[in-house]
Amino acid sequence: MLLSLTQGCAPPYATTAPGGFSEYAREHMILVDDLELHFVEAGQPGKPLVLFVHGTPGSWHAFDSFLRDPRLVLNLHMIAVDRLGFGKSATSGPRPSFHDQARTISKLFERNQSGMKTLLVGHSLGGSIGARMAVDYPNDVGALLAISSAISPQLAQPRWYNHFADLPLVRSLLPKDLSVANEEVMLLTHELAAIEPQLRILAIPVTIIQGMQDKLVAPANADYVEATMNEATLQVMRFPDAGHFLIWEQPDVVTDEILRLVEELPAMMEQSSRWPVTMNNNA
Repeated sequence: MLLSLTQGCAPPYATTAPGGFSEYAREHMILVDDLELHFVEAGQPGKPLVLFVHGTPGSWHAFDSFLRDPRLVLNLHMIAVDRLGFGKSATSGPRPSFHDQARTISKLFERNQSGMKTLLVGHSLGGSIGARMAVDYPNDVGALLAISSAISPQLAQPRWYNHFADLPLVRSLLPKDLSVANEEVMLLTHELAAIEPQLRILAIPVTIIQGMQDKLVAPANADYVEATMNEATLQVMRFPDAGHFLIWEQPDVVTDEILRLVEELPAMMEQSSRWPVTMNNNA
């Protein structure tokens, strides 16, 4: 049962192209506040930037097929990051705070050469962190696409197996990525509650893609977004027969929506004014 903690955020099958990703993507490691952050880059620098944020557990590989999609490669500059505590960013240790995650990932906005704001694409908890980034960095984030993501604090309560996995003895026996993932899930309600007031006034294009058979993220999150994000230019896409794997089972839906949202991106503000909104740093 504990394995259900992981199943929605890592691809259910290998997607990396034979011969490695060097054929279509460039690998980078940078330091952000003495933390190692790993990411891969594909497409055309100078084109609109799409920043992909994976769930928990997971890695940049969740977006492998999108980094190779010809429609995206020819028209976009794409970055997929290993979040702190995962993939090749695991050496930096877990950072369950959305504030810390957003601050570190925001360093990648500096690679945007397009003159347009960035489209954030997040799957599962990556979409939750994307919401925090949209709140914290309004001068950089122009649109948000959240796929199978928890947005409602009330619907993000840890389940019994999360509490079980949080017991010290059980935690010590878990593989590291599962332990980190569970730590993030245990704090999810608190992290989402911290940004709820700001989400109510977030005035950017937002698309929610939600499978109504999702067993990991409550489908009612789509209803919550419709009732809460009153200032956003909102698109909610519900798929009656899809679950948490929708991102990999229906990639054309995601690709189409990425391209549509890119058309909505506004121009970036002057570099000197690109500072995050001040929020509770302990959130």
